[in-house]
Amino acid sequence: MRTLRRCLFVGSIGLGLGGALGALLVASDVGRAEAVGTRTFEIDSYEKLSAGELKGTSVTSAGDVEAGWVSTRSSLQKGTSIWSALARPDGSVLLGTGPDGRVLKVDAQGHESVVAETGTLAVTAIVEGPGGKIYAATMPEGEIFVIDPSKAVGTNPSAPAAEKPKAWTKLASDHIWALVFDKKRNELFAGTGPDGKVYRVDAAGKSQVFYTAEDTQIVSLAIAPSGTLYAGTSGKGLLLAISAAGRAEVVQDFNGQEVKAIGFQSAAPAPAPEKGGRAVAPAAAAKPEASSGDTLVCIVNEYPNAPEPMKKWGVPTKPPSTGYGPSYASKGKGEVWKISGLAADGTQGKPERLFRDDGTTFFSMAVPAAPKAGGPIVYVGTAHEGKVLAIDEVHAVNVVAKAESRTIGAIGLAAGEGKGSWFAAGDSAAFHQVTGVGGPEATWTSKVLDASLKARWGKLTWRMTGAVELQTRTGNTATPDDSWSPWSAALAAPGKLTSPAGRFVQIRARWKGDGAASVRGIGLSFVTDNLRAVVTDVSTSKGSSPPPSAAPGAVPASGTDVPSKNSTIKLTWKTDNPDGDSLRYRLWYRREESPTWRPITKDDEPISTTDFSWQTEALAEGWYRVRLEASDEISNPYGQALKHALDSAPFVVDNTPPVIAPLALNQGRLQATVTDGVGPIVRLEIQIDGKGPWRPVASADGILDEAIEKVDVALGLNGSHVVALRAFDQAGNQVTKEIEGK
Repeated sequence: MRTLRRCLFVGSIGLGLGGALGALLVASDVGRAEAVGTRTFEIDSYEKLSAGELKGTSVTSAGDVEAGWVSTRSSLQKGTSIWSALARPDGSVLLGTGPDGRVLKVDAQGHESVVAETGTLAVTAIVEGPGGKIYAATMPEGEIFVIDPSKAVGTNPSAPAAEKPKAWTKLASDHIWALVFDKKRNELFAGTGPDGKVYRVDAAGKSQVFYTAEDTQIVSLAIAPSGTLYAGTSGKGLLLAISAAGRAEVVQDFNGQEVKAIGFQSAAPAPAPEKGGRAVAPAAAAKPEASSGDTLVCIVNEYPNAPEPMKKWGVPTKPPSTGYGPSYASKGKGEVWKISGLAADGTQGKPERLFRDDGTTFFSMAVPAAPKAGGPIVYVGTAHEGKVLAIDEVHAVNVVAKAESRTIGAIGLAAGEGKGSWFAAGDSAAFHQVTGVGGPEATWTSKVLDASLKARWGKLTWRMTGAVELQTRTGNTATPDDSWSPWSAALAAPGKLTSPAGRFVQIRARWKGDGAASVRGIGLSFVTDNLRAVVTDVSTSKGSSPPPSAAPGAVPASGTDVPSKNSTIKLTWKTDNPDGDSLRYRLWYRREESPTWRPITKDDEPISTTDFSWQTEALAEGWYRVRLEASDEISNPYGQALKHALDSAPFVVDNTPPVIAPLALNQGRLQATVTDGVGPIVRLEIQIDGKGPWRPVASADGILDEAIEKVDVALGLNGSHVVALRAFDQAGNQVTKEIEGK
């Protein structure tokens, strides 16, 4: 038998975050440890960690769990999906909902009331105009209503029946997707479909076509600090700068079909300081360029196909995919872009993709009014899994909150981007008020982990900064219920589990008030029972075929493979190179506990290939990170070259074999202690008299998960024999020692 655990040792180390945060280093929760029956759940990446439940915690793209938003949740009973929102000076928030076209008000205490019943399918946009007048746009009739937030209709049985209010104005188009009010012009602008028009509406409600796009839907609008009107389309995915009636500049033609939301930075964020132990590399930190002009941030969605709207809605034309609500919006891929240095007419902008997620589209966005130094420059809400993501200048991504609902319909930011912020989720509808960051009750809980069979649990390991304690609970049902064990006593340091045997397990990390703490690299060793194999079919064919591989996410089968030793690490990476410049790369490394980055490649001899073989034989054993810097210096004049750097996930370097001492053979019983500097020991084997194959032998406690393992096994030998014991550590280092005895 073999155990199945493979940590980030001498394999490929992906460094790129482009495309669903780049290639994953470990594909499933179950790793391989190459020991007798031992397997390990490894939860060590952004994808695996963010699949869990977050309460006052966040998950970073570097694979750390740290303090995040703490929020209170208020269920909304009068709406299903959230389409739009507007924060009010009194601390309340107006929400445009579907499928009944209501405007809800959620007050500072989280209480819900209905302030308008439009009788339409959805309230797609809400903005404030002069004198506190509030406009609400709807679909599919192309109507705009004036809303009074002081009204509350239909909130109790004695309230009068809510009548459909009369529309303030009706546009010639079927769907209104976006509104923006231009304070300088004192005019309202509306983006519509299916004719791709932008309307200008005056104070009396009189409208005229301001611009007609070469696309079917205008789904987003925003006014730049310079006063230019920007519009995003759905169909072709165009970003437009409309400088005057009938005149526009195509700022960007994206690969995606939809520019869902647009926002502007009012101030450039300061360079990022050191954060969470991830130090800034020499000349490697990405810094925003000092340039004049507007800086725009937008989200772009790409869909495999646009489904037809439900017939019961009675919509005669096809709106964009996000017009269908949460059940359709999650299908596709989402991107976040920044375009800096925009002139007043929309030209001269420099586009840069900040993030791409191949698993979901994005539904909502909020841009901080004054970004903190090194902090997020944009927050986005996903259309799937209810995540709020924070993205900074150097492309680092944090999941700062995760709702039980499916889609984040709107996000509102307070001045500090923490307490006082809020987000509204749809399907099912709920309003979340952020009460702080971190706190004594902050927790991260893994998704339910499936060992496939009833398992005995070994050592729970993790690495942390500050004080974090971990607990587990186990059971034999896929969803935790009363049959599961209670949460175990807390572990303040890695150690053996006390939870009973079971097929399923969950891991919970608790912060206990240490807001600066973080945890990473969580692993749990386990052994399942060995069941008898039953032959159900025998067939023959010419030649031989490899055995079928395990299904994705399944626990790999035990076997007889042993780890292979290789001190060369293959480094590979990807880059997003929009202008096709020739690139040069430099590499550094550092031990995880050291702030000093040391060069792998020479500064005056950068490499041009996208892979590198690094010989680590001379390095001390321990946990390391690698940093890659990409520079376009070869293609640009001196002083105008641009650089960007990114760190790898942590990995182990171990070039020292285990030690066997002592070793004894008495009356046919083999006894030994095997010790490794890093650990764990992952395989033990014996051979008798130099004959036959090496055969696995169990450790004294029956599970291989420690750097020190004891052997105590009766071999059933008679007479004098030579017994060889061979041990492997997780990096493939091996040692063999013989003893002669009876």
